[in-house]
Amino acid sequence: MNELIQAAGYAALVYLLFNFAISFGSGRPLTDAINPNRRFLPMAAVGLFGSAYSLLVQGAFHTGQSQADLLRALVSQEKAVPQAVGAVSLLVFGLSLLILWVWCMWRLPRDPRTFCQNPKDLLAEYRKALGHYVRWEGGLDFAMLCEVRDGTHILLAEGADDRDIARGVGRLPMYGSGVIQLDPTKMATEQKDRWRLESRKLFDQLPELDDLVMPVRQGKNVGLCFDVRYGAMYVEVLDRPDDTGSVWLYLFAASLNQHEVGNQTAAKHFAGLVQAVRHIRGGLSKG
Repeated sequence: MNELIQAAGYAALVYLLFNFAISFGSGRPLTDAINPNRRFLPMAAVGLFGSAYSLLVQGAFHTGQSQADLLRALVSQEKAVPQAVGAVSLLVFGLSLLILWVWCMWRLPRDPRTFCQNPKDLLAEYRKALGHYVRWEGGLDFAMLCEVRDGTHILLAEGADDRDIARGVGRLPMYGSGVIQLDPTKMATEQKDRWRLESRKLFDQLPELDDLVMPVRQGKNVGLCFDVRYGAMYVEVLDRPDDTGSVWLYLFAASLNQHEVGNQTAAKHFAGLVQAVRHIRGGLSKG
């Protein structure tokens, strides 16, 4: 039993060293180092499991005992062979990496840097990014990426969670907070149409909003947040005509969950979505 505790202690020590080594420069190893590379965690765990098996085979060869006997000795005897202790340490560490991978996949959105900068289908990659950040519960309910060319709005990509939209709309006072039973599909469709229209209105008013902030000499608006009574709307200007020629590019998103707006979850998801779109576009040009 002491040897088993010792093996678990070795695994814990290695895990702490692992987190310490990758935390240099940020102090946030989980979000800045582990989550962006979470796809490698299962492969690392498999490698550890393979190394553990190799140690057990080596220990069995040197002692003449079976691998099962070596593992039982960790519990039933005071002294165990070093190969068995090392194998259990690697197994525990590998299991911790698998648990960490499951936790990242379940609790953390995909890191913006993991989207492709050189996709075969640029619009499909945009849709993938918008759909990913919208589907996380408690964040954004709707997002759209639009291009404005010669005054014409062109929808490039859109993401929506119809179930959350219908649930959020059904809780609004004008619908009786769910007392009046309406068609969820119709509610979601109508709300998305309202957001599409509102995004155009906000874009058309952007020059006037720029005039409000220009006197302070800090530049024009880049990001806007309308923290309304029931949720919020977010706008990010990605390209302006004075930067890229005659084409505007902007991102619009909305949330109906005031709780998640209040605790900044929706804003964090929108910031991640903005970074993802900028990262995808980073493969198109410099700057």
